[in-house]
Amino acid sequence: MEVLSVSNTSKELEDSNVDTAILPIGAVEQHGPHLPLGTDWIIIQEIAGNVAEKLGACYLLPALPYSNSQEHLGFSGTVSLRPSTLVKVMKDIILSLHLHGVKKVIVISGHGGNWIIKPAVRELNLEYPDMKVIHMGLSGDEPSDLHAGNTETSCMLYLNEQLVRKDEIIDSVPDQTREYLDYVGMKPLSEHGTWGVPSRASKQKGKLYIEANANQIADYARKTLSKLDDLERGAPRRSITPKPPSK
Repeated sequence: MEVLSVSNTSKELEDSNVDTAILPIGAVEQHGPHLPLGTDWIIIQEIAGNVAEKLGACYLLPALPYSNSQEHLGFSGTVSLRPSTLVKVMKDIILSLHLHGVKKVIVISGHGGNWIIKPAVRELNLEYPDMKVIHMGLSGDEPSDLHAGNTETSCMLYLNEQLVRKDEIIDSVPDQTREYLDYVGMKPLSEHGTWGVPSRASKQKGKLYIEANANQIADYARKTLSKLDDLERGAPRRSITPKPPSK
């Protein structure tokens, strides 16, 4: 069955009986002087589309452009949701899908700062035992290639080279671990907002990164949803929401 999206009609979605949706979550935040603010959003939308094509028979949602980017608020153009707000938005989206028969949701985060998604997914699964919500982030980044570096620059070169300001590329690897982002944000650690070596980027690296992540996420989704089906048949999950006392 084909992949459906917001380009389809409500009737087409209803008639398809699709019970699986993909929710990509991106970010609008600074990516150094050489990459656009929408870098995370652009990359995750592409990867999610590839995942949808591999899985088939699903409803691919547009990537949510805003998420938890508090560590980048020292730079112009960054738009951030509080972690609690991101959870509420994500839950509202997923429960809207649930209302119309979608029982499986694959959340794909394209921004490393969205740590709040994991506990939110756990809560949703426990509160709504007739649903299966799974999540994945992107893999392949090294500690020295944390933000707007080799990987993200390579992806943008591959997806839309015109959006990369090559003459503005600045290599910068702060002499701290990423945990310092929790204490001071990005700007005191990297004046230009880069954490990596974007000068090493290439289109080929970007292509390989996107393909590898799409394959990995699709494989994880298949295996995990299948395993959850097995577990459900063996031991039905129970809701953590207390039932009202009987009259």
